[in-house]
Amino acid sequence: MKIAIIALAAGTLALAGCNERVGGPGVSTYYDCGDGTRLKVDNLEGDRILVQMNDNPPVTLPAEKAASGAKYMSATHQFWSKGDEATWTVGRMMPMTCKQVIMPRGM
Repeated sequence: MKIAIIALAAGTLALAGCNERVGGPGVSTYYDCGDGTRLKVDNLEGDRILVQMNDNPPVTLPAEKAASGAKYMSATHQFWSKGDEATWTVGRMMPMTCKQVIMPRGM
């Protein structure tokens, strides 16, 4: 009986180290946009997200209606995701295509 409890506890701890792929309050989703650009995206209350590009200050973006996927934008930033891909645009720069990645906890 003790062995079964220990095995169950070890399995639970192993699963606790797995990352969630879907963001939610308190859960970050990460994207790799190539050329060293990474995004950290956090869902906020009120249909908003917080996006941080590399070490830049994070920006809060409200949700916009989209024909497909999830779209968030302000006057200077746009984040549009569908599945595990996203497009990130800042100002007049060319949009970057980003791929969702799993980051280890503690990073």
